[in-house]
Amino acid sequence: MDDESELTVVSPKHSVRLASEYLPFLKTPPSRDFVVRTITQREHEGTPLMSADIVIAGRETREQLELARTYPLHFRKTYFPGRMHGDPQHEVTMQKRASELIGIAPPIGAGPTTFRSCLVPGAPYSRLSPFGVEPDEANLPRAHKLPMASAIGLWSLLERAFTQLMKLHAGGLAHGDLELHNIIVSQSPIDTVPIDFEVAVDREQLSAEAWAKIVTKDLIPMLREAVFLQSRLGPQHGPLGETSAARIGECFKDADRFRREIDLSANQQA
Repeated sequence: MDDESELTVVSPKHSVRLASEYLPFLKTPPSRDFVVRTITQREHEGTPLMSADIVIAGRETREQLELARTYPLHFRKTYFPGRMHGDPQHEVTMQKRASELIGIAPPIGAGPTTFRSCLVPGAPYSRLSPFGVEPDEANLPRAHKLPMASAIGLWSLLERAFTQLMKLHAGGLAHGDLELHNIIVSQSPIDTVPIDFEVAVDREQLSAEAWAKIVTKDLIPMLREAVFLQSRLGPQHGPLGETSAARIGECFKDADRFRREIDLSANQQA
């Protein structure tokens, strides 16, 4: 440990180094939350709508929420008047379910306009991936240029996230907005962590048809990414590879183009 920072626990699995200037707020909290860093701010015509911040919990928060005492350095999402949003308590309930099903950190809690969760140090999967440009075919040259080690690493992370999603669905929970930017990749320990359960739904609340649609919505971003990666790696065995092959027609208008690319990649490696 150096003189300028201290290792601070932020979840059951993760710790971060916090600069020395913030350490007094951990030990002697101010009355209200102290904002360490603002991650995102959204506004409309000058009116604030939402703010996502890393905060150190103040006395009021620690008195209200037990986990805020355990993890005073955490993530806080604040909704302002005029922003249409659901009940933050719903996100608490859904993330608790996800925590029970796949072992991610439980939420810290919520208020009428705030949601709090453990801080997950890492980067969104979307930031690590070279894909996502339009049109879809423009991702193929990117796949061809991707170093093999990078492609293998991304595939391993995607398989991990896919396994988590399958467990969520098997447990009756659909995320509802599982774009790749809502999957955080942590490097210590190496892990994938789905976040933002604001619109997650319980299978028992939906008809069979509605459940099937939202499950497909969860799957498509991962399956598309899997196809791009296999355009470099060739066809892969296992649930992710097999599901992406079976449902490739749901992911792309010209599915045959991508099938040919995957087969060509396999032949080149042979």
